[in-house]
Amino acid sequence: MRLFKRYLFTGSGLVAILIGLVLAVRLAQGTPGGEKTGYPKRKGPNGAPVHVIVYSDFQCPACAGVREPVEILRNQFPDSILLEFRHFPLERPHRWALTAALLTECAAGQGKFWELHDQIYAQQANWANEADALPLLVGYAHGVGLEVRSLERCLADSKTLAHVRAERAAGEARQVRSTPTIFINSHRLVGAPELAAEGRKLVLQELGRLDAGEEAR
Repeated sequence: MRLFKRYLFTGSGLVAILIGLVLAVRLAQGTPGGEKTGYPKRKGPNGAPVHVIVYSDFQCPACAGVREPVEILRNQFPDSILLEFRHFPLERPHRWALTAALLTECAAGQGKFWELHDQIYAQQANWANEADALPLLVGYAHGVGLEVRSLERCLADSKTLAHVRAERAAGEARQVRSTPTIFINSHRLVGAPELAAEGRKLVLQELGRLDAGEEAR
């Protein structure tokens, strides 16, 4: 209880709500997976010719660092890139990666994925090395305005964990071995430096290839 008072909020009612959310997260982490479901975690026009997929882990410092080159690329090609986030929690070294993934997956269901995504990464230095980061992560979810009862239901639903697991499995099938791994259509890049060095060139290459295909028709 001292953790809640120290890091989050005061007031018995709010503390009770946060305790309920903490319990729901812990239940979700131990719940067997159900069928694959979930909400797209996307930015950009749906018909964009270039699909950028980022496989990421919320406790990974390099993943926090890849956000800037991703946004630079999106700003350079605002009408041409559809960005999609996919979960790839590396749970063995990163104890709280799955917790963060579950919370953000539920945030996606309330249309607030990117708000919580940004907050968790912005605060990574404050929670990633805590012995118990759960109260802080739940506090971020509350802070971006998630509806508490909907969040509890989402966390208690086995489909939420199943979707996170399915996204990681899909990444493994594409030979993702570390985070962040970025796909620009079929091109795979690993880490922020490689994206910064190669991303623009690959987007232009994809746009040129698509233009050439249109001209050949």
